[in-house]
Formats: sequence, C-alpha cells, structure tokens
Amino acid sequence: MPAESHLQPSILAALPPDEARIVTALSDQFGAAGKELYLVGGVVRDILLGTPNRGELDFTTNALPEETERLGINAGAGSVYLVGARFGTVGMVFEGSAPDLPINVEITTYRAEHYPDESRKPSVEFGASLIDDLSRRDFAINAVAADALSGLVIDPYHGQADLLMSRVRAVGDADLRFKEDPLRLLRAARFVAQLGFTIESETAEAMLRQAESLSRISRERIYGEFTRLLTGPYASHGLEALYSTGLFRLVLPEIRDLPEQEPRPGDPHEKDLWEHTKRVVDSVPSRPTVRWAALLHDSAKPRTRSISP
Repeated sequence: MPAESHLQPSILAALPPDEARIVTALSDQFGAAGKELYLVGGVVRDILLGTPNRGELDFTTNALPEETERLGINAGAGSVYLVGARFGTVGMVFEGSAPDLPINVEITTYRAEHYPDESRKPSVEFGASLIDDLSRRDFAINAVAADALSGLVIDPYHGQADLLMSRVRAVGDADLRFKEDPLRLLRAARFVAQLGFTIESETAEAMLRQAESLSRISRERIYGEFTRLLTGPYASHGLEALYSTGLFRLVLPEIRDLPEQEPRPGDPHEKDLWEHTKRVVDSVPSRPTVRWAALLHDSAKPRTRSISP
C-alpha cells in the first residue's frame, strides 16, 4: 500500500467548484470501471501551499490510454485527444461555469521514462502502480498524490515536509533523476524562481555533476523552461541557482561572463553587473519579452566596455 499522510485527510475541499465537479465526475467513472485515479503533481502541490491553480488538473491512473479516453467522454468531457500516445497521456477539455474558462485535464497512465544513451527522445514504459509512477517524478514536492475519490494524500517521498521547509529535493537518487531527463536541471532552478524555495544540498551537488547533460535537450525546450524561470516572482533567486550549479554558462554561453565581471576596487562609477542585472530583472513586469530584455540589457559590457582617463 502507498504511504499515506493524515496531515490533510482530504484536499478536495480546497478545489474551486468547477474543478471539484470534474474530479467527482471522473472519480465516479474510473471507480465504477475498477480503475485507480489520483490527482498528482503541481495541482496537489499548489493546493497544499494554499494557492490552488484554476483551470488545469493533472491525474495519473492505471487505466490504459484507450480506457482513459472512453471514461473521460463518459464523465462529460467536451473533447478528448491524445497528447502523445507513446507517453500515455490523454488530454480533455471540460466546460467551466463561464463559457470562456474551460477546464483542461490531462490523465497519464502510470509510467517510467528515461533518456537512453545520448538520445534526446525519452523511452517510456507504463508502470504497474502509483508508487512506480511517483518514484520517477523529478522532485519530492511534485511526487505527492491525492486519491480522486477520498482526497487522501499519498506522500511516500515526504514532499509535504519539503513544502514546509521551502526546499527543492530530488526524488531518490538525484544523479539518476537528472540523467533520466536533464531538463530537470532547469526545472529545479525554475521552482526556485516560482516558489522562492532553496535547492537541497545533495540535489544541488548532483546538478553540478550533471550540468553537461543539458546538451542533450533541445534548445526549444531549454528556452521554454528558462522563460518560465525568468517570469517567476523570485527570478533573481532562480538565476543565482543557475549560476551556482554551473548551468548558466551552458544555457546562455553568450553572456556567461556577466556574473564574472567584477567592478574595479574603489571606482565609484562601476557597478557589479550581475547583481545589477538581477535587480533589474526582479523590478520589471514579469512579461517574457520585458524580462528577457532586462536580463540582456548589459550583456555586451563584459566584452566591450573600457575605461578612459
């Protein structure tokens, strides 16, 4: 049996009404079919943090994708589509109380995945249990599930404790988690930027060791993750996490010298470009274009600036 937590007997009461209605409809259908269904990942994390995210629900199940598709239709989904058959994810759209506010749902069959050799494409295998599924997730704060019927929290990797301590900690062997999907290196820093958390020491050390593996990830995926970091409320903390773990020079080699550029001692006209840049990023609106402009606005100075009499 999964490790259960009684810190929160049921978290379903914290869901907004539309989401609660959809969870009930889905749990009824999956339960009647003899299938398991759990809320998982960010939706559970955010509810436990007291900041439920409207409009999106993520589940995991032992039902295969074709079964999930049928049960979703029976639960009242307006549209059902495969996000990726080989990933076992079925997407659904439910009507919300307002016509322009649909509820997006993704239900994924229990799975395990890894990147074989130096491939950029993950190999996915369906798992046998909820614990199998949670064990392959990135960080303990995202490896917390809630039974869609009872709301009982399942927390085998003590993610709730990490939420209380405001830390990002890899599930199990940190080196293995990053080898499975190197994009998780950036995700760790992104959660720092979004939540204001710190990275647990062993996880940070593994990030240093595994930094070079980020080269296996496409630039498009790196750009997307980095943009999410930049638009977080604690963006400067996320940037510092990238720098301290050796990832900054890999993600943005064009401005890798920026954190290394120190002001000349005793010169009141010079400033620490890295500290200045982080302050500017934090102070401007959290729109992607504006945050990118703030990050890059002094990027040429380390290579071009000079001081004349």
